[in-house]
Amino acid sequence: MEQQIAEAIAPLIALLGIGTFTLLGLRMYLGYRTKRLELSAGQPSAHLEEAIEELRHEVQGLRGDVGELQERVDFAERLLTRGQEN
Repeated sequence: MEQQIAEAIAPLIALLGIGTFTLLGLRMYLGYRTKRLELSAGQPSAHLEEAIEELRHEVQGLRGDVGELQERVDFAERLLTRGQEN
């Protein structure tokens, strides 16, 4: 009796596994297609907008750092030229 139940349940488990993987694959594919359509329509996803905004802030910070370094280099050059004149 137990063997008959096991023989009946085994195909159901296999079918359930195949169905689960099929649905997961379909969900991944549809998500990919949706993102691709958003990008092609000129509507970037919220994730991309956040990433772009973070990069903008980082670039602004780097610009400030470069400006500060340029001021330091100019100051050092002035000091070196004064030392050579004396």
